[in-house]
Amino acid sequence: MNKFLKKILIILAVSFFSLTANSISAEYFTIGSGASNKINFVLGNAICKMMGKLPSEEHGTGNNSKSYRCTAPSTGSASFNLDQVQEENFQFSFVRSDKVNAVLSQQGSETIKPFKEIRSVFSTSPYIFQIVARKKSNIKDWKSLKGKKIHIGKEGSVERKTFDLLMDANRVNKSFFGITIEDDNIFKADDICSNKLDAVGLISAVPNLEIEKAITKCGASVLDLKDSNLDHIIKNNTYFSLVEISKDTYKNKEKIKSVSFVDNLITHSNVSEDTVYHLVKAVFENFSDFQKEHEAFAKLNIQQMIRQGIAAPLHPGAIKYYKERGWM
Repeated sequence: MNKFLKKILIILAVSFFSLTANSISAEYFTIGSGASNKINFVLGNAICKMMGKLPSEEHGTGNNSKSYRCTAPSTGSASFNLDQVQEENFQFSFVRSDKVNAVLSQQGSETIKPFKEIRSVFSTSPYIFQIVARKKSNIKDWKSLKGKKIHIGKEGSVERKTFDLLMDANRVNKSFFGITIEDDNIFKADDICSNKLDAVGLISAVPNLEIEKAITKCGASVLDLKDSNLDHIIKNNTYFSLVEISKDTYKNKEKIKSVSFVDNLITHSNVSEDTVYHLVKAVFENFSDFQKEHEAFAKLNIQQMIRQGIAAPLHPGAIKYYKERGWM
């Protein structure tokens, strides 16, 4: 074998073992992030971006021999994401807190399978319960909903579940209202502005475009639920969080109190402590950069993210990091 060929073989061998070593040192994982036009798609990819900031030998930024790479593809429904994590095809996903509670507490259905190994990492974006009232309905608070025509949502819907909890907390039933509409129609500004209804309950991110339209077009308002026994709901349903809608969000002069679900970043109990630890480390040690990835992230608060709306037991990897930071 001539010297030139021998050199080529040596170079190829070194390159092969170098690539093999690098591939072994890198861990790959997937985050189920939802539709590409939704906030969780941005959130999932922001987490992956923060993972790239972790110091590692591979990136020439530190002594850690292991690096992490993740992808956050556009995905379908929460049920799909739950299935993928449960079957260990995805390592992480975003799932609303009430759905996390349902699968953890074995409340199975045709679309949601029981999942006792589900673990929370942290909570993220809130989905706030809002009651929108017609201007001339004279509805100012929960008590003034009595005798009114109100959309409470279809049986089994998240809006209806929230109304049921509010009715229970205030010791009333559907007869408290004058007329109840119980379909699954999505709220539109004209539902209020055309005088079809006195009030509508819905759950959404804030601000909601249709609510803004109703306020601008016909002077609708969002009720402050401060006197509707919200504490009773939170005490008995830990997947809810108390929230306040900031002043001027809906031309409101005061903060509006309500309850919300929040998305949980969830994982499987089989996902390694090391992987979860480094994910939360990447996010919270680069939190100011993380918040710049989307205007909605600027409102995220670390203490709320690790405490409010956590619907499943925290993964040990998350607990380890939070304790190191003195947050738990």
